[in-house]
Amino acid sequence: MSIRVKLFFILTSIILLFVILTQFFGILFLEDFYISSKKKSLKESLGQVQQIVTTDSDYENSLAALQDNKNINIFITDKEYNVIFMTALLKRKDKNPVDTGKLLDKHEEHLNDDIRSLSKEQKIVTRTDPRTGTEFLSLSSIINLPEDVEGYVEISSSIDAMKDSINAAGNFILYLSLVVTVIGTITIIYVSSKISKPIVKIGKLTADMAKLDFSQRIEVNSNDEIGDLCKNINFLSVKLDKTLNELANANLQLKKDIEMKERIDQSRKELIANVSHELKTPISLIAGYSEGLKVNVNSEDKDFYCEVIIDEAEKMNKLVLSLLDLSQVEGGYKQMKQEYIAANELIENTLEKFKLIFKEKGMDVDVSYEGDGVVYADPERIEQVLTNYLTNAINHVDDRKSIFLRAEEHEEKVVVRVFNTGRPILPDEIDKIWDSFYKIDKARTREYGGSGLGLTIVKAIIEAHGGNYGTANHEDTVEFWFTLNKSSASNSS
Repeated sequence: MSIRVKLFFILTSIILLFVILTQFFGILFLEDFYISSKKKSLKESLGQVQQIVTTDSDYENSLAALQDNKNINIFITDKEYNVIFMTALLKRKDKNPVDTGKLLDKHEEHLNDDIRSLSKEQKIVTRTDPRTGTEFLSLSSIINLPEDVEGYVEISSSIDAMKDSINAAGNFILYLSLVVTVIGTITIIYVSSKISKPIVKIGKLTADMAKLDFSQRIEVNSNDEIGDLCKNINFLSVKLDKTLNELANANLQLKKDIEMKERIDQSRKELIANVSHELKTPISLIAGYSEGLKVNVNSEDKDFYCEVIIDEAEKMNKLVLSLLDLSQVEGGYKQMKQEYIAANELIENTLEKFKLIFKEKGMDVDVSYEGDGVVYADPERIEQVLTNYLTNAINHVDDRKSIFLRAEEHEEKVVVRVFNTGRPILPDEIDKIWDSFYKIDKARTREYGGSGLGLTIVKAIIEAHGGNYGTANHEDTVEFWFTLNKSSASNSS
């Protein structure tokens, strides 16, 4: 059951328990309590009768008023049992003394024994009227009459009238209990809902917190213990949310660090394997031809052997220098000396160095510019990028032997594009060509002495400048491109 239902049943049970106990004790003790109260009232009335008789000259009217107020009957005689006061005499015009014997015989026969047996102590008895069968609670006592004369008094009250009052009181208590039960039930419904509402909200919030949802909050409307609990849970939710976010960020960073470490380890393994593979062939050739020189080959073969050894040593040196250059760029050990330069001028200077190569290989080179193309870059490094792109174009150009170079100026950057006619790059190799030691045609690469690091160095240099790079296949050509920023602010962003 919910806490609201539990509170309802608990509080309703308490009210019903008190109602049942009230009815139970009323049935058992109300009559005795009422009679006890009436006896006390009779004793109080005795004192009032004594005071009236001794101090009030017109005591008959005062005693009559006392009878009406207290709902009692007062009967007073002197020592000789002559009636001094009686309700029946008040209704008679002749108030002369009445014969005591006749009065006792006719109206109050029970008084004879009661009065005669009186002592100085008060006496309360229960008697029944022989004429009507009505029960009375009667108090008999000696009383001081005027002029210090002793007499007798009897003060009585109807027990049947008391029982009617008791029944009325019992019915009133019953109806009152029913009203209290109804009002209490309504009040309990309201109170249990009021008390359980924040607790239900706390339960819902903690359930959401168990699902790692810390976006909900409890509205605090009280300054009691439940209000303090709501405040503490809200504070706990905020702290847990912050802590879990920090933990998630830390885990994400740790995951990135682990992935980076794994990539570094994998790159290191691949580098060692690739370097070992690239060095294995020249080392084997150098070792083999050195062995040939050792056995005293003829002069013609000796010159050839020396040329092979020198050529392979140069390839090894070129590979080592490329690895060193890549390491410096990627590790940031060699800072970029950036300045504002004209991309068009840089392209012209680089092409000037390839003029003889183009002429020897019979290649057609077409160059076009759009705008002045002033960029913020390191001239030496960008020339290295252009050199790698042009070398790559020369090595992969087809029989048409055409190379195109374009420089396009945009709002915040300059795009440099190098095209060559030749076989398109396969889609699954476009992303791989930027990796270290990746070669599309290993036999042909071996022929022109490529190490597979040129495009990797281009990637590192352009990323250090904050630019982009890429390649694309066209209908008759293959394109390699890169971008440079026109300002230092764009570069830093």
